[in-house]
Parts: sequence; structure tokens; C-alpha cells
Amino acid sequence: VQTAPHYLAGMQHVSSEESPINTHNFPIVYSFLLRCVITAAFGSLLLGYDLGIISGAIVPIKNHFKLSGFEVEVLASSITLTSIVGSFLAGLVADWAGRKMGLILAALIFIGGSIGMGLSMSFEVLLIWRCMTGVGVGMGLVICPMYCAELSPRRIRGSMTSFNEMFINVGIPLAFLVNLVLSGVKNDWRWMLLSGCIPAIGLFVATILVPESPRWLLSKNRDAEARRVVLQLISKTRAANLPEELDANEFRVNDELANKLADELIVEMKNDFGRQATFKDLINDVPRDLAIGLTFAFFQQIIGTDAILFYNVYTLQHYGISENRALLITLGIGLVKLACTILSSTIVDFPSVGRRKPLLVGGCICTLGTAIAAVAFLTGNAAPGIIIGHTVFIMGFGLSYGPLCWLILAEMFAGPYRSMALSIGSVVNRSMSFIVTLSYLTLTSTFGWSSTYFLLTAICASGVIFSYRFIPDLVGQKLGSHSIREEDVHNEGDTDGFARESASVTQRRDQKANFHLVATESERQVETSNADINEVEIGSYDKDTLIEEKKS
Repeated sequence: VQTAPHYLAGMQHVSSEESPINTHNFPIVYSFLLRCVITAAFGSLLLGYDLGIISGAIVPIKNHFKLSGFEVEVLASSITLTSIVGSFLAGLVADWAGRKMGLILAALIFIGGSIGMGLSMSFEVLLIWRCMTGVGVGMGLVICPMYCAELSPRRIRGSMTSFNEMFINVGIPLAFLVNLVLSGVKNDWRWMLLSGCIPAIGLFVATILVPESPRWLLSKNRDAEARRVVLQLISKTRAANLPEELDANEFRVNDELANKLADELIVEMKNDFGRQATFKDLINDVPRDLAIGLTFAFFQQIIGTDAILFYNVYTLQHYGISENRALLITLGIGLVKLACTILSSTIVDFPSVGRRKPLLVGGCICTLGTAIAAVAFLTGNAAPGIIIGHTVFIMGFGLSYGPLCWLILAEMFAGPYRSMALSIGSVVNRSMSFIVTLSYLTLTSTFGWSSTYFLLTAICASGVIFSYRFIPDLVGQKLGSHSIREEDVHNEGDTDGFARESASVTQRRDQKANFHLVATESERQVETSNADINEVEIGSYDKDTLIEEKKS
């Protein structure tokens, strides 16, 4: 549009000689964005911390209360069962009270649960408080990626949303380290469980100091507040990602351009939201997307991740490794998982990498890891093979399912559907975690360790096939802007057709919005010029014809 008015400078799909800065490449205040994202990610750290703490505390708890194998399974898996309730409540609370209030509530629940577990005088009381803690875990697990995806500019949304999984993996080795320090202390398991208050208090305090999601504010017609948040994201420095022939230092964001960028970002965010969808809306409007998203969430846990982490110390001690050495090995595995998650989070926003490649490569590595462990259980000296197999599996998970599951789900669904879809996805995910952790020891005692791990190998391979066939790559695209089509993610793994379709949908929507803006301005220009037309010599043209030509 060569004659676009001045106030559209920087609007995506509208060229302007005044500024190449637009809503895709505008400079970001990373200090503000990272403060918000890291704060929200503490909601996910609670899950990782609990995974790590219970791994070290479960043996002394078993000895203290003289628990059976089944009671150990119930204790370990109970938090995943009630996290399903928390996941369902998260969508309702996040839509009604906001993402920020949801995180605050999750922190308060986790604080109360941690204190209750640490002071429990019987197994039954401990189980009740652990179930309560699970509600807070489930809420944090859903709201964290939702908040990060809604606040982050789309060119770095992948790395920002991956803070969700990254902080789960920060929590795991942190808890393992606490276990090592407290191991052997009188009532060590009580202090381990009580230590969960510390990250939860950190989440509570930090969340008070960050703003609400601008997209949620817009959904509640609180436009002025949303605009203030968006303006805090825009840095008044040189632009990023400009063409090489342009000197980026010549194009800085002044107050006027910052306000225009904020207005344009608000328009994009408003397009993302409408009436909040119900489960029935999801089934009626996006049934294929829902089926793919829920199946992906299903595979993230059915491959056995939580069970391997929950019972790693237990398994290693079962095969003759001392408690302290088992805790140290588990700490090392947790650090490997964290490193792989950071690597994946760093590369997923590169267009040449995207989401699918790390997902497929990591899925294959998971399959290899469970196969190594399954073979090791058949040998006389299983411990080294178990350690290698678990490490390889966790490495693959950190590259793939871990950081990418919630990012892909957050990207697949448009604003009206996102919170409900993520909530339902988390319910499925936590349900599978509960089933796996509840049945892990039963399966190993009934069918043997090797058979159990060969079963996990088959499930991992099925997950790779599903991901190869159905999971789209949405790197750099607007939230919920795609339309998944089977022929676009086909057997040869070519996503070009899908990308073209998504880009076409996005471009048509943006062009339509821009057309209306330009048309509105043109109408205003025509109205102001009608008086001038009445004054000029019409000549061989009548007035109506001249007005129509000017409009054209």
C-alpha cells in the first residue's frame, strides 16, 4: 500500500519509507520480559522440586512408616492425581481471576501443603497434605506456559515458553542437592518436604511484582492496563532483524513510534481473543487440533518420565548402589536434563530448526535409552546399564517432549480456546503420570524390570511415529494462526505446505485488518475533501463521478 497514512508506519504488511520497525522485529526490553517469564516459570519449578524431593525422601519415609510397595506407589503418585484437579481448576481460575492470581493461588496452596507434609504424624495425614500440594502443582503447570506465551513476542516465543520445562529441570537437581545435604540428618525426610516452602514463597512474592497478561486484560476490556504492559515490552533502542542494506542505528523507537507499535500489538492481541471457549466449543470447532494436542500430552507422560525420576534412587538402591551414591547419580541425571532443555530452548526459535526436528531426534533418543536399560536388566551387572539408559532417556526427553509439549499446545490454539485446551491437555498429561507412577513398581514386580522397559521402548517408538505424522511446526507464527491439515504434515515430514497455508491464513487476516484501517482513513480524507469538490470547476465530470474516483 504505497499511500498508507503516517500512523500506519511499522504496521506489518504495510510498507513505509519512514521506519522498517514493525510488530515482528521491534526491540524488546529483555530485562522486563525475563523478569515476568522467570517469575511465572517458578510455577513449574514447584513440580520439578517435588519430583526431586520425593525421589530422595521416599526411602526414609517408607522406613519411618513401614510402608508396603503399594503404599509407596500411592504416596509417589498421589500428587499427580490431584494435580489433575489443579489443572482443571487452572483454566477456570486463569480465565476468571487472571493468570497472575492463578499463580499466586498455586503458590499459597503449595506452601500450605509443604508445611503439612513436613509436620505429618501418620501416613494418612501425609497423603492428604501431599494431595493438596498436587492441586498447586497442577495449577502452576498450566498457567506458567499460558502466561509466557501470551506475553512473549512471537519471534522469541519458543525460547520464552520453554522456561516452563527449563524450570522444572532447575527444580529437579535443586531438590536432589537439598536431599544430599539433608540425607542422614535426624528426621531428614521432614526437612526435605518442608523445604518446598522456599520456592513457593519465592513464587508468591515475585508474582505480586509482575503485571497481568496483556491478552487477559484485553479479554476483560481493560485496554488501558494492557497497553501499559505492552509499552513496557518496547525498548527505545535500535531495531532488530533489519535488512542488511539498512543501518539499524538510524531506526530507533521514539515515543511516537512506541505508541504506534503498542496500538498495533494490541490489535493483534485483540484478534487473538473473543468469547472464551468451552469444552464443547473445542470439540465442535477444532476437533482435529484437540485430538492431536491431547494425544501429544498423553505421550509426554506415558513414556515413563515421571516414574523413572520418582523411582530412580529406589531402582538404583534395589540393584546394590548405596543411598548417597544413588542420590549423587540422580543429581547428575537431573543436571543432564537441565542442560538438554536449555539447548532445546535455545534452538527451537531458529527457522532452520523449529519444533519438529528436536522433537523427533529427542524422541528417538528416548527410545534408545529405554532399550539400553531393558537390555541391562537382563545382564548380571545391571547397574551401569541402568545408569546409562536412564541418562540417555532423560537426555532425549530434555531435548524433545519436555520443553516442547506445552509450547506446541500453547501455539496450536487461538486465544478463546487456549486456556481450556491447555487445561484439558494438562488433565490428560497428569492422568498419564498418575497411572505410570502408580503402576511402575507393580509392573516391575509382576512382569520383571526388563519386560517393563521393553514396553516403555515400544511406547517411545509409537510417540516418535505420532509426532512425525501429526505435529506441526509453528516457529515464528502468530498464536493460534494455523489450520492443521493432514496433507500438510505428511509421511515424508515435509512441512512446506503447512507453512504456506499458515502464512497465507495469517497474511490474509493481517491484510484484511490493514485494509480496513487504510479504508477508514481514506473515507475520512474523502469526507474532508467533499467541500473542496463542491468549490472546484467540475468540467466534463459530474460531482458523484469525481467522488467515486477519489475513493477508488
